[in-house]
Amino acid sequence: MGTGMSVAPARRAALAVLKRVRERTAFGPETLDAVLRATGLDVRDTAMATRLAYGALQTLGTLDEAIDRFTDRPTAIEPAVRDALRLSAYELLFMRTPARAAVHEGVDMVRSVRAQASGLANAVLRKIAAATDSFPWGDPDTDDAALARATGHPLWLVERWTQELGRERAQALLRADLEPAPLYLWLNPFKGSAVEAMDALIADGADPASCSLPGCVVAREPHSAVRGAAVARGIAVVTDASAQVAPLACGTFPGGVIVDVAAGRGTKTAQIQAVQVAAGAPARLFALDLHPFKADVLSRRMADLCVPAVLPVVGDATDLTVVDGLPAFGTADAVLLDAPCSGLGSLRRRPEKRWRVTPDDIARLAILQSRMLEQSASLVRPGGRVVYSTCTISRAENEDVVRAFLEASGGRFATGDICSVLPAEWAGAVTENGWFQSIPAIDGPDGHFVAVLDRVR
Repeated sequence: MGTGMSVAPARRAALAVLKRVRERTAFGPETLDAVLRATGLDVRDTAMATRLAYGALQTLGTLDEAIDRFTDRPTAIEPAVRDALRLSAYELLFMRTPARAAVHEGVDMVRSVRAQASGLANAVLRKIAAATDSFPWGDPDTDDAALARATGHPLWLVERWTQELGRERAQALLRADLEPAPLYLWLNPFKGSAVEAMDALIADGADPASCSLPGCVVAREPHSAVRGAAVARGIAVVTDASAQVAPLACGTFPGGVIVDVAAGRGTKTAQIQAVQVAAGAPARLFALDLHPFKADVLSRRMADLCVPAVLPVVGDATDLTVVDGLPAFGTADAVLLDAPCSGLGSLRRRPEKRWRVTPDDIARLAILQSRMLEQSASLVRPGGRVVYSTCTISRAENEDVVRAFLEASGGRFATGDICSVLPAEWAGAVTENGWFQSIPAIDGPDGHFVAVLDRVR
């Protein structure tokens, strides 16, 4: 790190994460895992490095705003120096580390990457420390900019959510986004019974507890779960609780024909087939993805998870007329479209993402989703259904897409029943239109949208 100054191991690791994420446009969780494996920190330093790296990535724009507020030449700060300042600003503003310690450590971090910038660091961090008592520099209950700073979100997203959800729900969502996401698992019946899966998780030290959905558990010791034998063997599969609604919503068509569009790695594919087998027999389950390498990954994963009768297909879901290997149009019993989306419902799991998504991305994705939904619905027979699913909280990508599709269908499709697959305590997540929209909550699932669209004629 340049001059070889002594920097605490946890801060040094967190600084390495920020540098790699910035330079490589990398993902935070994978980068953090790689750095932690390479450094071999003890449990305490690992926890500190994780909190610093995740926190700084989550609140990046707020930290930059604070740094720029207290320097005359913000554009002159070189990226490596800014990374170090970000970590110290995060400690001051969000962790409330005592000012003397945070400033001292921050100056040492900056000195380790650029000795000449230590004076700048000392001045900027002292000014931030002096302003912490008045942070977020406004009233979050009435001022969107202050709410954005307090919760580490882009202002445009705060404005959008307060408009679409109302201020109270938006504030709860924004605050939940700063907290660690719970780790939910699906118990894979193709690899063993629920009792065997729970016993394996207990043996791993995961401390599992049952959830409201069938086959869903939460690991109260998430690190033990993800590193344990149950997940490695595939008897337990990591997937958010709200994400497990869409496969259930596909319904039961044992021995029938089902298509999973944009299947990815196949987690929902496996869950769909488990529902069919439990109802009497596996379906002929087609799993479509645009990329051949992803289809290969899915095929191997279905074999590893012991999921039967899955037929991988490669093709473009925006034009199914040129895709070989799918069932004929108008013959499928059910189609799941887990559409590519902005991912705004799972920002807790991708700390860097909130600063990468733009309003233009949402508009572009909504067009793509509409095309994919129209094509997916063309596969469904009368009496069948298409399930539209995303992991975002965005009216343009969810309600607007579904509403436009229903209007364009000329009465061939209508909203179907979602409530029958939801636990009673999730009834509040059903919208006035009969669609499912969960909102991230502290110690609760992520934000997912699911609409059941039945073909009535």
